[in-house]
Amino acid sequence: MSIANATPRVTIRELAKHLGLSHATVSMALRDHPLIAMKTKRLVREEACRRGYRPEPMLSALAAYRQMKKPPTYHGTLAWLFNNVSQTQLFSTPLFKLYFDGACTKANSLGFKVEPFHLNDSDMTPGRASDILLSRGIQGVLLAPQLKPNSQLNMRWEWFSAVTFGYTLTRPQLHLVCSTQYRIGMSITQKLQELGYQRIGFFGSENFDQRTDRNFTAGYYTASMNVPQSRRIPPLLTDIGDSDEIIHTKIREWVTHWKVDAVVCVSGMHFVLQEAGFQIPRDFAVALLCQQPEYPDFAGMDEQGFLIGGAAVDMLVGMIHRGERGVPPTPYRLLIEGKWRDGNSAPAANAKKQQLARAGKTALART
Repeated sequence: MSIANATPRVTIRELAKHLGLSHATVSMALRDHPLIAMKTKRLVREEACRRGYRPEPMLSALAAYRQMKKPPTYHGTLAWLFNNVSQTQLFSTPLFKLYFDGACTKANSLGFKVEPFHLNDSDMTPGRASDILLSRGIQGVLLAPQLKPNSQLNMRWEWFSAVTFGYTLTRPQLHLVCSTQYRIGMSITQKLQELGYQRIGFFGSENFDQRTDRNFTAGYYTASMNVPQSRRIPPLLTDIGDSDEIIHTKIREWVTHWKVDAVVCVSGMHFVLQEAGFQIPRDFAVALLCQQPEYPDFAGMDEQGFLIGGAAVDMLVGMIHRGERGVPPTPYRLLIEGKWRDGNSAPAANAKKQQLARAGKTALART
């Protein structure tokens, strides 16, 4: 077909004129905007199909480029939903606060703002929260991490674009952003092996292991395959019902029985090791799965929570622009790579032996 005989492209403006609707209404209907009635959406889609309307990729790309070149202006609000957890309680975990800070920074750069909403208020239900968000014209939802594994939340998801963090929300399965937990569990163990440690253990809680879909321990097991069977140490996972005394006893027995010389653990759990009577790194080295600036002396993997928060907003805003609402038929998993951070808690094994030897000679000299 020659260019001269090509069929003219049907535009949104022509559809609107034919249907007697505004350009904005037709555009929003084609993007499945929740503020447009289902009857109107069906009418617009049927007419668009009948007339052979197709979005023009080059025009969409040009519009996106122009939008990027403009100074950011206010486009709307993104909801950050707290479910079954208070803001204070959630942000006591530094990683989750970094999620929020990264999300706010990225949203501001794109012309959005992030506003917290608390579903744990006594008068708030998921249905009422859905109505409030819809009435305020909020199209995008960031669902904060859940404190319990296998959590569920029955919002009117068909009204919203939604992204969550990690694997704690199992129903519905939404698009999620997370660190490469499996690779972090593997990489941190391999790093300790490279530093010369021979008997590396994994210490955590059963609740944390379930909340992370057992990805960290899976990575640990994979890296442990690099050592002989006699040096493969089973993880020590505490239960919620365990008292401090029981936990401390389990730790001491585990360390003694397996002759542990290095431990992989979650940030915060290193305090439990110290409370059990061990000195780090004298008794064994420690590397944290979620290394944070609050613990500068500790080595470990930085999950890059700030980047995770920003990536979640990037994904969410893209979904809003594309009109992607509701529970996706195939959820996406966007994973952010972690980074190793050196720290005094995990010196090279040879250097540690030399340091301990010098300390022993000094003690003998004093006697």
